[in-house]
Amino acid sequence: MSAGSKRTPWQIVTSYVLPSFPLAALGMPIVVHLPNFYASSEVGISFATVGAIFGFMRILDLLIDPVTGYISDCWRTRIGRRKPVIAIGLPTIVLGLWMVFVPDGHVSVLHICFWLFVMYLGWSSIVVPHLSWGSEISGDYHERSRIYGWSQAMTVAGMMCVLIIPAILELKHFPLSKQVMAMAIFSILTMVPTILLCLFVVPEPEVRLKTQAPLLPTLRFLLKNSAVKRIMAVDLLESTNQGARGALFLYFATLALGLSHFGGSLLLVYFLSGVIFTPFWISLSKRIGKHRTLSVAFIYGVATAFLLFLIPKGSTLGAAIIIAITGASYGAPAFLIRAMMADAADADTHENDAERAGMMYAFLSMTSKFGIGWSVTIAFGALALLGFNPQIHNTTGAIENLRLFYILLPVLLAGLSLLSLWGYPLNEARQRELRAEIERRREASDPNAVLLPTQPAPPAPETDSIMLAKGIAE
Repeated sequence: MSAGSKRTPWQIVTSYVLPSFPLAALGMPIVVHLPNFYASSEVGISFATVGAIFGFMRILDLLIDPVTGYISDCWRTRIGRRKPVIAIGLPTIVLGLWMVFVPDGHVSVLHICFWLFVMYLGWSSIVVPHLSWGSEISGDYHERSRIYGWSQAMTVAGMMCVLIIPAILELKHFPLSKQVMAMAIFSILTMVPTILLCLFVVPEPEVRLKTQAPLLPTLRFLLKNSAVKRIMAVDLLESTNQGARGALFLYFATLALGLSHFGGSLLLVYFLSGVIFTPFWISLSKRIGKHRTLSVAFIYGVATAFLLFLIPKGSTLGAAIIIAITGASYGAPAFLIRAMMADAADADTHENDAERAGMMYAFLSMTSKFGIGWSVTIAFGALALLGFNPQIHNTTGAIENLRLFYILLPVLLAGLSLLSLWGYPLNEARQRELRAEIERRREASDPNAVLLPTQPAPPAPETDSIMLAKGIAE
């Protein structure tokens, strides 16, 4: 067995996945709280201007990802190629997010745009290399599911924790500016140590093959390869689904369920369920493979979505139980899609002799951002056509349209995702064939070197939950 197929020690897995916690804690307020903050009386920018600023900067953010992916592939240093990009991204994102989250009173549009750009530059400089690095920690088909699975668990945990901060401060009547500042401090205090731990503990494999290829062959591969096309299609659909559901959840809880004071709590129940059931989806992927597990997650989502029709209006307990059931599959698509892209990166390496997972994950990051970005436009636009307006007292028919749209849109998108996965070609057997040939080529390029850092196997089998808990404790 090659070093790349050994079970990755829990110390490495824990150190790698921990940065996902603060990155998610930062990502949530960027989407949910910052636009409202800048449109509030505390800053004083018009609602339309804020929408234009964040929309334009999100488009610009999409263009940053391929650049950071390309640099993190090609920049070969003594300490690796992912680590230096992340190390530069850390102070960049800290400075950018502080200037964005804690502006000095009334600020100009230019101020917001510049510091949003700095923050997004730091964000991409960390996220894209970090995702790519995860695909290189292990070349084993199932280990990748384990690594990205626990990374997703940390992501959801970060989203949960950061939601609690404004809820507590709001109860104590702190202004929105203080709530946003508290989330910035929380993100910085958790981001700096976890990223430093990752940089110092997690090894990078030595690069043996070339790290770049001409742009046109790269685009041809992305557009031609069946696995890549299906992965990106599913990621776009799932990002649209999650973005729309997130934008509409509080309206659904408040108006359709009649639970105006429990929307935030129900959202936490949904996320918590996703964290709890992540080990189940990791285990299932070991039994039936990633793309089949992803299909099962979508089928489960479709089947349980109709339970939302059964929630009695005003029933907090009934809503909590059913939302927990529907949230059980929340974490599965994100980590399975990322683990599948790692296998697709192997296909690229096999075809083009290039170790450049950074570019692969840059394009995956773009589909995720685009899906989330346009989901709000789709959701709000469709509801407007259906007669729903959050700024007025809606009729019973408009609220019913909201309920139907919230429940049935994910069903439609999950169905399209299942169609996209039909005939997915890159299963475990094929990935192992590709990986064996890649390792053979890497050995031939330098027969005297070790392919991956030698990693001792764990002394005794332990569950992932125990290992992650031990890692965090230490």
